[in-house]
Amino acid sequence: KITTINELPEEQLFNKALQQIRVTESLKGFFFSPKVLVAGLNKTVQIDINIDKSPRIIFGAKNCDLHPLQVHQKMYLENEYCDNLYKSELERTLIIAADCPYPQETCFCNLVGLNPYPEKGADIIISVLETGYLFETITVKGNELIHSTNHFFQEASLEDIKQRDLLREQAIKKLHSTNDLVLKKEIPLLIEQKHDEKFWQHHADKCVECFGCLMVCPTCFCFLLYDTPINDEGFKRYKIWDACYFSAYARVGGGMNTRPEFWKRFRNRFHCKFMNFKNDYNFFACSGCNRCYLVCMGKIDIRNILKSL
Repeated sequence: KITTINELPEEQLFNKALQQIRVTESLKGFFFSPKVLVAGLNKTVQIDINIDKSPRIIFGAKNCDLHPLQVHQKMYLENEYCDNLYKSELERTLIIAADCPYPQETCFCNLVGLNPYPEKGADIIISVLETGYLFETITVKGNELIHSTNHFFQEASLEDIKQRDLLREQAIKKLHSTNDLVLKKEIPLLIEQKHDEKFWQHHADKCVECFGCLMVCPTCFCFLLYDTPINDEGFKRYKIWDACYFSAYARVGGGMNTRPEFWKRFRNRFHCKFMNFKNDYNFFACSGCNRCYLVCMGKIDIRNILKSL
C-alpha cells in the first residue's frame, strides 16, 4: 500500500512500500480464486473452461506468502490428482519477492521455521539497500528475466551483500524479541494428545464464528464443488473456498456429522495446520503472517493457544 506523502519523493515511497510487512490480501487468490468455474455440460456438449495463460509478474511478495504456495502445491499438484487450473496459474506467473526488514508485533514466521526474507518459492528476490536494490535470481525463469534486461543491472559488491545480510539479521532479532515462544518439535504430539474438551472450549468461546480467520488465511486449501443448473439445459460446476469452521463442513450423506460441536471444528484447524501437515510433509501449514489475529473480533492469537498446550 503506497500512500501519498507529499514530503517524500516517489522513490522513497516505493522503498517504504517494499519494506513493509505482507499486504492484507495474500497470494492465494491469485492462484485459487474464491469462486472458479471448473466443469460443465450444456445438453451433451462440454462447456469449455477458459484458462488464462498470459504471463504475469507478482512483485513484492513476502516469505509468509510464498510458504503457503508450498502448502497448496502439496495438495493440488503432488498427490494422486493434479489440479491443472492451479498448475496453469502457477506456470504463467513470475514472482519477484522482497525481504521483510521490519517485522511487526503480530508477525511470527520464525516460530514456524521461516525467516523474514524469501529463500525459495520465488523466481527473484529483491532487497532494498541504502545504495539501491539487490536482486538475487532463484529459478531459471528469474535468471532469464534478469539476463534479458541486464543493461539495468550490475554485479553486486561484497559490501552490498553485507548490507543485505545485516538487515536480515536485524529482522530476525526483532522477531525473536517479539516471540519468546519456541514451538517445540513435539508440538504435533502435544496437539494430538490434547483431548481436553475444556481446553479447546475455553479458547473457542472467544470466537464469534465470523470465519474471517479462514477466509484471510493464506495456507487454507479446502474447497467445495457444487453444481448449478443452466435453464434445464445442463449445469455448471464451480469450485469455491471452504472452511473447517462451517457447521456443515464435516457433514456427510444422511446428515451424519463427525464434528457437530464448534469446539471440535476449532480444534480441527490446529490439527490440520500444526499436526497433520507436519506429520505428513515435515512442515507446518501456517506461515506466521497472523492475518487471522488481525481480522479476529475475539482477538484469538494462535501463539497463545500453542504456548498453553
